[in-house]
Amino acid sequence: MNLLLTDEIVIWLPIHEINNPAYTNSNYLIFNILYFILLSISAYFTWILVMTSWKIRKFHKNMTICFCFSFGSWVECWLGLILVWPYKCGLIFVEETHQKFSNFETTDRSMMARITNYPETTCLFCGSFLIWHYLASTVAGMCNFVVERAIASFFFSDYEKRNRSYIGYTLLVTSQFCVFQGSLLAFFYLISLKTVLVIAICFLICVVSTFFFLLHYNTSLRNRLDIKQTNLSYNLAARFQAAENARSLKLAIFVFTVICCIFTVAISMLVVWVWKLVPEYYDVAIMTAFECLVSLNPLFVVPAAMFSVPEWKIAFYKHMPFIGRRYHRRRRPDSDILDHELRVSMETNLYFVQLEDSWKNSVL
Repeated sequence: MNLLLTDEIVIWLPIHEINNPAYTNSNYLIFNILYFILLSISAYFTWILVMTSWKIRKFHKNMTICFCFSFGSWVECWLGLILVWPYKCGLIFVEETHQKFSNFETTDRSMMARITNYPETTCLFCGSFLIWHYLASTVAGMCNFVVERAIASFFFSDYEKRNRSYIGYTLLVTSQFCVFQGSLLAFFYLISLKTVLVIAICFLICVVSTFFFLLHYNTSLRNRLDIKQTNLSYNLAARFQAAENARSLKLAIFVFTVICCIFTVAISMLVVWVWKLVPEYYDVAIMTAFECLVSLNPLFVVPAAMFSVPEWKIAFYKHMPFIGRRYHRRRRPDSDILDHELRVSMETNLYFVQLEDSWKNSVL
């Protein structure tokens, strides 16, 4: 939605219509109730994922930092939707004519609403910028993931041994600087939707290609450094990190695939709308589906992430009403989640035992 702030400044809102009183009619009542219920469930799912991934760390600290921040940024989208909702349904008008405006992007200034109630549109601007920032953060989050794993692959000889927390924070600061710049470009309509789509498609292709390259590289490296099949030219830390890189990438395959599918579907919807591949009377349905897919993506992403890690899956079930109690009663006492430090210690001891056995065999 494009708005005229002044004769020279155009604002681009990440919504497709404003001043539409139909959202408050009884015909939309069921849709609104269902949407806000799903939005609340999405918020609860996001909280579970962030808290669980931070408490039960299955990945390196740098990756955990990027992971929690990326998924936790959905709160921006949630807050932004709440702020812009009164303007969408016409509870607060951006201009005195009270006319309904419906378009996701247009260069025709005659179709743009001219903002006359400046103080009353503050929440609209803040909410729209938060949504833009979230959309850019999702792309940056995927990039942070593959970059962090690439760094771990480069420093595979001592990445786990040495404390490099600055890597995770540097990735966040750098990516957020780029995200903030991109959000400003979109908010002030200094970049068109077609350009945004081209950039998003290029990023998606690069991220997916890099992910599977890293998966293949680390899996091959782990096999080459297998203690039973190689000499002792590499130290224990290098072998452990090679196995850890391959393990973390394999755990992320499912959630990574789900995120890529959501990106693909969302981009496809925008492509269909931009290039007018369907009749115009489907535009509202397409854009409504796009907004729901973006805002309710935790309903798909969070279960995919939680089910990828057995310990997270158990924690996810325990946080579910009704299911948690039943699942807890069915579980055997000796199958509870191991403490994180104990798990790491057991994995490390396993590598030392294998190394000792390999050394004894080489001596014999």
